[in-house]
Amino acid sequence: MASHRTNIRLVRGFLVAASLHLVVLAPPVAAQTFDVIVRNGRVLDGTGNPAFRADIGIVGDRIAAIGDLSAATASRTIDATGLYVSPGFIDVHSHADRSLASDNLEGRMAPNLVVQGITTVVMGADGRNSTWPIADEMAAYRSLGVAVNVVPMVGHGTVRGLVMGDDYERPATEEEIAAMRELVRQGMEEGAWGLGAGPEYRPGRFSTTEEIIALAEVVADYDGFYYSHQRSQSPLPLWQTPSIVKGWRLTGTDGMKETIRIGRETGIRVVGSHIKAKGPTMWGQSARDVMLIDRARAEGVQVYLDQYPYETFGGGSADVIPPWGFAPPGTDRSGGRDDPDWRGLMDNYKENLRQNLADPTTHDELIQDIEYVLDLQGGADRHIIVISPDDESLIGKTLAEVAAANGRTPVEQLVEFALNGTSQMRSGVRFRPVAGHAFDVENYMRQMYTATSTDAGVILQTRAGQHPRYFGTYPRKLAYYVRERGVISLPFAIRSSTGLPAQIIGLTDRGVIREGAAADLVIFDFETVQDRATILSPGELPEGIPYVMVNGEFTVDNGTLTRRLPGRVLDRSELKPRR
Repeated sequence: MASHRTNIRLVRGFLVAASLHLVVLAPPVAAQTFDVIVRNGRVLDGTGNPAFRADIGIVGDRIAAIGDLSAATASRTIDATGLYVSPGFIDVHSHADRSLASDNLEGRMAPNLVVQGITTVVMGADGRNSTWPIADEMAAYRSLGVAVNVVPMVGHGTVRGLVMGDDYERPATEEEIAAMRELVRQGMEEGAWGLGAGPEYRPGRFSTTEEIIALAEVVADYDGFYYSHQRSQSPLPLWQTPSIVKGWRLTGTDGMKETIRIGRETGIRVVGSHIKAKGPTMWGQSARDVMLIDRARAEGVQVYLDQYPYETFGGGSADVIPPWGFAPPGTDRSGGRDDPDWRGLMDNYKENLRQNLADPTTHDELIQDIEYVLDLQGGADRHIIVISPDDESLIGKTLAEVAAANGRTPVEQLVEFALNGTSQMRSGVRFRPVAGHAFDVENYMRQMYTATSTDAGVILQTRAGQHPRYFGTYPRKLAYYVRERGVISLPFAIRSSTGLPAQIIGLTDRGVIREGAAADLVIFDFETVQDRATILSPGELPEGIPYVMVNGEFTVDNGTLTRRLPGRVLDRSELKPRR
């Protein structure tokens, strides 16, 4: 990042919006002295209510007054005329844990997160902890300070690995589940807010729903919540391809059904995380998910979603030919695409691929799998080449375009890339697939129970093909889906990023603007807020967010990163369990 300064244009004057109701609070508050006063802003309080005009007075790390503070004085005054003031954004699904717990101070500053208005992040994504026990993880965050507040979580995969070791490719025994329950209770006692899970990944994918319910019951004693990278959001789970499937197969709906069941049987809040419908075969899945959730919620199940606002999924660039195609003929595929035993089997990957294609049966299975992955990732016309060591002129083109120009089918082109590339990259090129459809992204987004998340961590250096969500999630939602497309209203969008995630987590003093709440604030210009990160240039800084405050201190001040570390570990151990 060459510069820490965002390109901010402050627009003075009033915004004209038919749906906005501005209220002037009166009478003036008697003369007071504050550390900071934010004057004349349009306040969106995080509840979904329309904006109202008010001054906000801050003392220390708290909001001390809201209203007409024209008679008050402060050590620092921010003129927010023409700007909106909202609670800080709360990222419900974050992978920032390792950077925030590291010795790298730049990582702890989380620059790509704070520039887009994030003030709080939830850990335990996909069921993983950066370290164990939770007390040690929390101590690591505190040791050198962090720029954002941290919500610690117990990782299902972590506790499963601690109990079962390498012998995890099976359902757990009653004794093992009992041991996991004790670890979950330990984590909750030490300050965690709930259970994070990733039953589409190792080791969690070998668990039963009953195992997860047993652990979630412990979380219920503490009024905690559960959030999950669900067991499947695709025609098949990520670890499967058609040639691997044996017996009963999961579908894209089964993951949501499992999450709802966990909520129904434990009574806790449950979240289907980074919700999506992947590939043309799954487009329209949002309608079914919404129907299932609405029915469950009508029955009293506390079901929520979180989502990042893009049609492209996955953190980095992707291959299409499944790994087993590069492995020696006859390699056992039963362990799935994520089988660690495949590592080291691909030294002669080109020859292996040739032999697999030469065998009639293996050829047909491999082509079937390639076609499946192509569809899962959006189709040949939605596979954008982002890495091409042998021919940089291909960068930015789609697989469909290159294949047509060469008189090949997309599958033939993929094989050509792999067999004739001169680089050490097995697939010859890598893609950024755009697997989602606008219908599903917008349909999920419109639901009152869908929170905003990034599914991103801290990133200090970027390269083409990385997901633009690392820098652009929250500005994109405001600029594209609210201002440009009008999919949701501005108060609705702010609630999905503030008050709603706070409600899901159980935070009572964040995610809202009210007297006594934590002074986590975002000040933004709705006319100019804009994400600039793209698939080919994912590190571009957003615009239109001149001020971000965490616990009363600025992490972004007049468009410049302050490099301060005012974040805190939010420790739930101070609250008593309900048991």
